[in-house]
Amino acid sequence: MANIVKSGFKGKIFPVNLEAKEIDGLIAYPSIGQLPEVPDLAVIAIPAPLVTNILREIVIKGIKNVVILSAGFKESGPEGEQLEKELVDIANGANLNLLGPNCLGFVNSHPPLNLTFAQADCNPGNIRFITQSGAIAASVFDWCEQNELGFSDFITLGNKSTLGENDILEYWQSENYKNNLPPIVENASLSRPIGLYLESLTKGKDFLDLAKKISKVDPIFILKPGKTKAAARAMQSHTGAITGEDAVFEVACRQVGITRCDGLEDFFDLARAFSWENPPAGSSVAIISNAGGPAVISAEAVENEGLSLASFDEQTERQLVEYLPRTASIINPVDVLGDALAERYANAIKIVLQEPSVHALIVILTPQLMTEIESTSRVIAQASQQFKKPIFCSFIGGHHIAKGEEILNQAKIPSFRYPERAVKVVAAMWRWQKWRSTAAIDTPQPLTTNNPDLESLIFSSSKDSKALSFEEANRTMYLTGLSTPLCQVAKDFESAASFPQATGWPVVLKLSSPAIVHKTDVNGVVTDITNYEALKLAWNSLLENKRALEQQLQTTISIIIQKQITHGVELIVGIKRDLDFGPVLLFGAGGLYAEILSDHNLLLLPATADQIGNFIKSSKVNPMLNGYRSKIPLAVDRLIEMIGKLSRLVYCKPEISEIEINPVVLTETAAFAVDSRVILSPALKLQK
Repeated sequence: MANIVKSGFKGKIFPVNLEAKEIDGLIAYPSIGQLPEVPDLAVIAIPAPLVTNILREIVIKGIKNVVILSAGFKESGPEGEQLEKELVDIANGANLNLLGPNCLGFVNSHPPLNLTFAQADCNPGNIRFITQSGAIAASVFDWCEQNELGFSDFITLGNKSTLGENDILEYWQSENYKNNLPPIVENASLSRPIGLYLESLTKGKDFLDLAKKISKVDPIFILKPGKTKAAARAMQSHTGAITGEDAVFEVACRQVGITRCDGLEDFFDLARAFSWENPPAGSSVAIISNAGGPAVISAEAVENEGLSLASFDEQTERQLVEYLPRTASIINPVDVLGDALAERYANAIKIVLQEPSVHALIVILTPQLMTEIESTSRVIAQASQQFKKPIFCSFIGGHHIAKGEEILNQAKIPSFRYPERAVKVVAAMWRWQKWRSTAAIDTPQPLTTNNPDLESLIFSSSKDSKALSFEEANRTMYLTGLSTPLCQVAKDFESAASFPQATGWPVVLKLSSPAIVHKTDVNGVVTDITNYEALKLAWNSLLENKRALEQQLQTTISIIIQKQITHGVELIVGIKRDLDFGPVLLFGAGGLYAEILSDHNLLLLPATADQIGNFIKSSKVNPMLNGYRSKIPLAVDRLIEMIGKLSRLVYCKPEISEIEINPVVLTETAAFAVDSRVILSPALKLQK
């Protein structure tokens, strides 16, 4: 309550306490029911077992907004989980907006209100935070105060029993919120960035839809642990969160313009940068430094982060020669030398920022004997006012450069102790700027599929098994419109021997069973069979390999003979239905190249043909598809068609949880689904 008063909140406050008559000069009431009026918001900070009864009193009083600070709910074990379920039932039944439990509360700077039990100043700013961790929030509060970084909203979610990140993001998108926003803080960036710390996502697809809309205007950066099994276990014990596959989350962030942080250092760096500077209009960076070593390190970091060093024109070089000592370097990075005073920095900065090819400037300072740290900070601040290109600084050192950093903070110029950090931030801001300038305006709409034979095949199979047989999977691909090699089940060697008479050589023999995920693991594939003698040897070899397997597995195995597709590149194409984000496409090199290239690329579906084409181009195997070493280009357009058809199949058939075609053989004229696997999950159809 002291924080509410200290923050400058001008509304009425009603303490409720069974024993106290007065708290901090305010009249205290023994129960919710005895309050003289209905408050807009109730805050609960009592032991967990008592919360449900208080919540019922709140419902009776007619209060619609509740913050529960109390811990001891689902994060504490089964008993706490049951208590939280009771809270949710009460909240849903009364249509309450409930934040928490197990949260730190929230802070607004417009109007000022610190509704937390943490030390948080309500200094105005343009950045907004949502965090699932109260401890992270307390750390950010302290860091913001030290670095003079204000914020407009700071919301801690806790266990997200009712209100979650999507509710907050949706509110921030509302006209009611936008119409009441204060003006952008002076010298800050023109956007209103959002920083997220989340240990789990609620309704992942809705989150992505909201994030994509927001990211086209304001940057979003997120710190979400869970890349390791240890982190996932820790999160489950912390907030009861259950994580999805991290690789899918990573690609989901990229596709909707979210910048993902590698750790807290990234989180703090991006908070400062997005809040204070606008993103660069391009990827060309200029560096000015008073030391050669840090300049070299920075130049290497620029290349590693996918940026480029700006090339100066003749006029810029002539001006640098005029104002810098003869021994200074006028080639980017510009070395103004260790004896550079503030005036030399000012001249170099002015000249470089006038260079048309420069999109962002990084100023590096090391505290040498003659360095005017504070004066140099001021000339950087002046240049930031004069020129509209983003400036980032790296003052390298300790207490000697601290005063300079304070001046930069006051001028809202992002500064970092290490130049690599500055470069990484510039790269992240440029990637966001590039994404929003090229982001697709409309989400592609999946087409429907109406094929009675396909419907009958999948329906009959989904009742009895978790996976289609090879024959059923192959039939599914054919009915979906994919090209499939001729094949048949060989009941004996005589039927296998008759197959090449119709198809020609070469052929392939395979052991097939829904229980065998990878046929090569059981030595179940023989390729390049070019005559009857080789076919007989392959047949006997597969029979021997089959007998080496468990008896129960043997009963499910059949032998398939298939026409071999030659003169093509083997690829892998798969679609998996992620529980958080929906269908996800996997594409990369197949067969032998899969292990050599380690080429696994993910794309959230649905996607347009152009998006799929660009996705394929980003793969390591792409050069082999487009006339590598003067070879004839392969039929990539047919591959794109195949992926589009598979996408529609998964969208229209919710029983399908996963499809994998490994390999797809891409030739100069066609894309063949050679070996298909279809996993069913009837529960998915029921969920839909």
